[in-house]
Amino acid sequence: MFETEFCKIEYIKKYNAVFCQWKKHCQYDDYRQPLEFGLNLINENNAKIWITDTTNGFESNPDDTKWLLENFVPKTINSSCDTLIFIIKDNSLLKNEIDEQSKALSQYFNVRQVESLDNLGL
Repeated sequence: MFETEFCKIEYIKKYNAVFCQWKKHCQYDDYRQPLEFGLNLINENNAKIWITDTTNGFESNPDDTKWLLENFVPKTINSSCDTLIFIIKDNSLLKNEIDEQSKALSQYFNVRQVESLDNLGL
């Protein structure tokens, strides 16, 4: 497990998933290090699912978005991960952004949105 004041990343064996729970706004290394740790967990466990809890999520800064698209997403595409799940409420301020990301990422992954970890349907 990797945990900072900004994010918690852990492997959940019963789902064969990496769980990323954002706690508050962060950027640069505080944003990137948890994601890199999660990618390592995917590779170590041959995990199939990445779950992101956006309940306390935030809009990424442009540099981090660029890093995500150019570095993190390609590495994830080439991993064992085939499903992305976003935990997001319908009234979330991030709903439009997550909808756009879901649409773009669906060409590489099975992408779902759920309202809670209890509603994963796995």
